[in-house]
Amino acid sequence: MQQDRPAASERELETGARFGLGPINRFLGVQLLDPDHPSDGAWFIANEHLEGREGTLHGGVVPLLLDGAAYLALTPLLAPSEDAISHDLHFSLLRTVHVGQRVELRGHVVKKGRSVAFLDAAATVDGTIVATARVTKSIIPLPA
Repeated sequence: MQQDRPAASERELETGARFGLGPINRFLGVQLLDPDHPSDGAWFIANEHLEGREGTLHGGVVPLLLDGAAYLALTPLLAPSEDAISHDLHFSLLRTVHVGQRVELRGHVVKKGRSVAFLDAAATVDGTIVATARVTKSIIPLPA
């Protein structure tokens, strides 16, 4: 059963863009779980445009989205003059996600140093973990 997602409000789009939900995430239909608390994570509906085969979510989409969830978790710990970019990503696909299912994406900061951060992220459907990732991000200065 396909679930329609509500259109994102202007505030959700603005907050999402500021906290790592750029054009690719919006194109994929990703929205923040709580626009007032972006680090809580995001969600999307697995739709036919993300289908790999036989009514299931294409596995290649998952690492991209888990990387974004990890970034969202890190953003509250970044100074206004800092940003973070991924330089290592390991992921595991644990269960099949079917078209029409709502997938929630949450990240967790394992450790943040001055120049690198280690993060974990998980995708869940109805509270069941369907994919995990370990992400390493370099912390970089924002351009002046």
